[in-house]
Amino acid sequence: MDHFKTIPVMAISVLACLLAGCGDGSKPAPGTPAAAKDDGSADVARGMTALAQQDATTAAAAFAAAAAKCPTNFEAQIQLAIVNTRLGETAAAVAAAARALEIRPDSAEARLVSGQAAYLKKDYLRAIDDFSAVARETSLPAALRSEAWVGRGVVEFAKSQPDASRISFIRARRLNPRNAAAWYHLGMLSRDTYHYDAAASEQFEMASRLLDARDPRAKKITRDILPALRRSIAASTASKEGVASRDPAKAAKLISEGKALQAKKMITAAMKKYEAAFAADPLSGPAALAFATLKGANVRVDGDVDKALAAYRAATDANPAAQSTYVAAAQLAYKHKKWSTAVAVLERAVAHDSDNVQTLDLLIAALRKAGKGAQAEGWQAYRAELR
Repeated sequence: MDHFKTIPVMAISVLACLLAGCGDGSKPAPGTPAAAKDDGSADVARGMTALAQQDATTAAAAFAAAAAKCPTNFEAQIQLAIVNTRLGETAAAVAAAARALEIRPDSAEARLVSGQAAYLKKDYLRAIDDFSAVARETSLPAALRSEAWVGRGVVEFAKSQPDASRISFIRARRLNPRNAAAWYHLGMLSRDTYHYDAAASEQFEMASRLLDARDPRAKKITRDILPALRRSIAASTASKEGVASRDPAKAAKLISEGKALQAKKMITAAMKKYEAAFAADPLSGPAALAFATLKGANVRVDGDVDKALAAYRAATDANPAAQSTYVAAAQLAYKHKKWSTAVAVLERAVAHDSDNVQTLDLLIAALRKAGKGAQAEGWQAYRAELR
């Protein structure tokens, strides 16, 4: 998951050259017109033109020329750091980012570029510090903080901390729903780490819409990633027991009969109808949910809990966005002290809706019961940010 190949180079406004330190400081001879100092602004303009033409090599040379003429030209240094990051020239990127920070120690943009360069250098501690400083500064624009959270998430993933990484990407997406990189990286995590194909499909779809259609990443999503996810979901569905002989019409009839019996308080008979409906069509969300709900409310032996949870899983497969179904399943697992099962259900739920406070509260409680205190604290910190 390479952050710097999945988001555009940061847009930084053109800044005036800081003239202190430019030129050799010599004074012209008496009566001689003062020679104009070359502050490198023409080279910066040439570099920006090259960047617009996707010519990073020429841009790097132009920004380097500007920085050499005027070492305190902030724009030259920061653009030099950015373009060298793009080119993978780690040492040059780190050096230029450090000079930019020396010129403007309080610059959020310089801290972001410094974090990017540190990440390339595999100096993860410095990268985390830089990205966090920007991400947590609430006075900064939301879009800028969003970029910083993405950067932090990428570093956390590189440090084998996928749960922390996911929360960082979620924060980035919440601050700026149009941040394509946040959606893209969430898709990568959902697909490759958590194996939530339905959520990954949603996230890649959003990334595709937000990226420029000419971007190679957008083309890769459309041509490769989404078709592969659809095939994976279809294969998983087709492999379910009883799918080959499913009878949706029979299931619908049995559900109707079950509802009539349930209305008459004939719970056992209604439950049998729902179970038969679920067996007749394992892909019927209504059948699975009706059976899961009634079975879960009338547990007699431990096996009843497992049957209800299996039906709840089928119901969420049929409707992955139904938060109430995840919550009901998790509450059943939690009630019967199946903490790990409750966690698994809720972690899948937050992949579809990370701002549902009921889901988050239950997830935090289940994580603590399951002995996953660090994860619980991570989600608790995010939960505290929601209003």
